[in-house]
Amino acid sequence: MESKVNYTAVGAFVIGLLMALAGAVWWLSSAARHADTTTYLIYATDNVTGLSPASDVQYRGVKVGRVASIEIDPANPALIRIRVAIQSGVPVRADTVAQLSPRGVTGLSVINLSGGHSPRPLLPRPGHRYAVIHYEPSVFSRLEGGLSDAAVILSKIANRLDGLLSQRNLVAISRTLQHLERTTAVLDAHRQDLGDTLRNLRRASGQLQALAASGQQVGAQASRLLAQLQRTAQAAQGTLRRIDATAGQWQQAGRQATRLGEAGTQAALQLQRGTLPEFNRLGDQLQRLSSQLTDLSRSLQHNPNQLLFGAPLPPPGPGEH
Repeated sequence: MESKVNYTAVGAFVIGLLMALAGAVWWLSSAARHADTTTYLIYATDNVTGLSPASDVQYRGVKVGRVASIEIDPANPALIRIRVAIQSGVPVRADTVAQLSPRGVTGLSVINLSGGHSPRPLLPRPGHRYAVIHYEPSVFSRLEGGLSDAAVILSKIANRLDGLLSQRNLVAISRTLQHLERTTAVLDAHRQDLGDTLRNLRRASGQLQALAASGQQVGAQASRLLAQLQRTAQAAQGTLRRIDATAGQWQQAGRQATRLGEAGTQAALQLQRGTLPEFNRLGDQLQRLSSQLTDLSRSLQHNPNQLLFGAPLPPPGPGEH
């Protein structure tokens, strides 16, 4: 007996079931899209390989949102501008930090948030629409950058070693080693001389130490001598000041003596010009008076009557009788 299957009914049932599943998926995705979320911006400074739109955003391993878009920042091409939608109840604070974390061995990455200890919520800056979550490169990114730098440094070292170990340098190094070998042999042959030289150096070092001690003593004596010279110089300065004062007094006395000499010279000139002629005339007059008195005395000695009768008349001259 053949089974009677209504393929039309089966096909209609399958189509209805698929439509119901599609509607459920659409409803669930629509509910997820219309969930209460807050948009933030993250500016990545390193490679974001493995991150794509709709990648998860986790808060310490717990999914709290998704990546909405990834683009190069038009203001600074060195930054990658990542826009994320995070559930509004997630405590995104001023100290929250975003890092790129790989997910297993699939090559995909997620954004992991950490921090959140600050009491201040993360708010947009004035004039901006979205708040910016601080980004820090992950350990793997820093390790990758460090390995790249180390590879560059190792490459430079290898190039320098290659240049250092050239055939010409190897020949020079071989010659240097030969010279060192000969020098070592010479030193080995003169070990006794070197020992004597070292002992002499030790004795010379002791003598130098004694000389240094003597030099310190000489320096101390020189310091004391300099102090005495300084005191002597200060005393000499005081003496020079007193000598300067005395010289000033002598100079003033000299000026006074000069003025006195000038006054004496003027008095001598006045005496010579006015007083001495008067004395000369007075002397002449006294001399004439003395001559007259002498003549009077002689006349009185010969004729004392002159006092009573006066002087006798002179004898008449010829023809006067």
